[in-house]
Amino acid sequence: MSHSSSVPQKLTDERHVNLYSTNHAGPKGTTPWVFASRKSPDKAGSVSPDAVAIVAIVNAAGTPRLLVTREFRAPLGRYELSVPSGLVDEGESVETAAARELREETGLTLSKVLHVSPPVASSAGLTDETVCLLYGEATGTIAPDFQTGHEDIEAKLLSLADIRLLLITPAEEVISSRLYPMLVGFVAAASFGFPSLE
Repeated sequence: MSHSSSVPQKLTDERHVNLYSTNHAGPKGTTPWVFASRKSPDKAGSVSPDAVAIVAIVNAAGTPRLLVTREFRAPLGRYELSVPSGLVDEGESVETAAARELREETGLTLSKVLHVSPPVASSAGLTDETVCLLYGEATGTIAPDFQTGHEDIEAKLLSLADIRLLLITPAEEVISSRLYPMLVGFVAAASFGFPSLE
């Protein structure tokens, strides 16, 4: 089966995200599609890392804990539990973006990188946004001192027991689709260890 899409046409002119239209040709005919993109018109509809999400383990008083963030999300009208994340700037490596965003959002330092995923789709029916997941370790003391003016982020460290409780009794916050499978995986493994992929 062959699939193809036309060159996306920009529909809006906003600063951070825009709508584009394209025509998708598949085995059952051509379908119009509107999607959101952070990319410039010449790159819309392509795959490259728009953002990075940081899965960081912090050794807190001898006990490993998962770093999560609680942040108000206007499209949800509620707080979201997630992992630290942010946009990858033009010409910036995923690792550099991760270290910068981790510092800005939590005050912590990225001390070790264990694995970086290829770009993975955020919500392929809605947007061309792809995100790299960076798994690593962080050190330091949580502090909001480096957050930018619009950010209102609370960082938390969760033990395996905290995560089990969260899965049994969901919080008022919406849990990110990036975070939820990780929570289940850590509880299933009964460990924050990350397997060697080499």
